[in-house]
Amino acid sequence: MAAKIMIVDDSPFSRTLLGDMLREIGYEVVGEADCLEAALATYREKKPDIVTMDIAMPHDDGFEISKCLLHDDPNAKIILSSSIKDDDTVLEAKRLGICGYVQKPVDPKALQHVIEKVLAPDNLYADLSAKCIDILKEALSQDFTRMTKKPLKFENNFVMNTSYASRGITAVVGIIGQYSGTIIVDMPRDTAHKLTELILRHPPQGSRQTLEMVSEFTNIIAGMTCSMLNKTETSFGFKVAPPSIFEGDFVELVSPGIQMQHCVASSEYGQILVSIGFKRGATLWM
Repeated sequence: MAAKIMIVDDSPFSRTLLGDMLREIGYEVVGEADCLEAALATYREKKPDIVTMDIAMPHDDGFEISKCLLHDDPNAKIILSSSIKDDDTVLEAKRLGICGYVQKPVDPKALQHVIEKVLAPDNLYADLSAKCIDILKEALSQDFTRMTKKPLKFENNFVMNTSYASRGITAVVGIIGQYSGTIIVDMPRDTAHKLTELILRHPPQGSRQTLEMVSEFTNIIAGMTCSMLNKTETSFGFKVAPPSIFEGDFVELVSPGIQMQHCVASSEYGQILVSIGFKRGATLWM
């Protein structure tokens, strides 16, 4: 059965040109849209396998429409089709979880290659999902022992598809590369305070210094995790974004579209919860 494609572009000429090309290759064009509202309505009705997305449009740009489609369906597979390509474009597309890119004027062979790769069984993702939590635990264990000279004891891994409440201080790191992902480090305030005092060798000067410690601690762990994952498969190309810090007893941690794997590490200073997950669908850039 031919793959179903939906085209989002404000130019009728571009939609016709791309539609004819896709049909000649052998795909089924099931819908077209030129704005956010039409894109959402058409996607929900037609349920395409792939969405091709222009970037520059008069009202909602391709990134905003992609963000809404992925919020509506985290498994949506979107390929940018645009004359625009620079480092900022690539970074934003990967951050959002867009699967690929072909540059206008579109080459039929390049377009077919990206579509086939996006739709192919993702065995590399399955391998990544199987090993990422153990590599995160190894990175945490090494860094914790290096900084504190104390060991960690790990409980069993577990998966939680719903949100969960923070234990006090939470650091969230975004991962970009062949797959987009998230690393979370969460701990009680008391644990964070004790670790800060141990690492500094004197009491922290206020809560801000404790938050800064958690941020840097998480940044180091996330960086080592990505380096270790990249060594297992160079094509991953993982890099980390700066951590975001949240503090509060009622903060809920949510990662839409990503199944997070969790583990609790116990030390004499308290427990540390670590989580990692990646969005299905490799990014392909032609």
